[in-house]
Amino acid sequence: MGSQLPETSLKKLVRNNMTNEVKDTAATVTTIVGGGAFVMGINEILTLALLVTGIVLNIIRIREARKEKKKDK
Repeated sequence: MGSQLPETSLKKLVRNNMTNEVKDTAATVTTIVGGGAFVMGINEILTLALLVTGIVLNIIRIREARKEKKKDK
């Protein structure tokens, strides 16, 4: 099926998929590190910043995924 798509379209799909994977990984790692820092009691301000950043990144990722689903339909 991939051979039927124009080359530029296939490249764009692969690039978008890789970008989404990087965003997913960054959001997940930030959230886990923030939670771990909270459990270990490391600097409260840093912990709060990591948790808020992780939550914001996850919200952005979820919104973009929903936009992509709507765009594909």
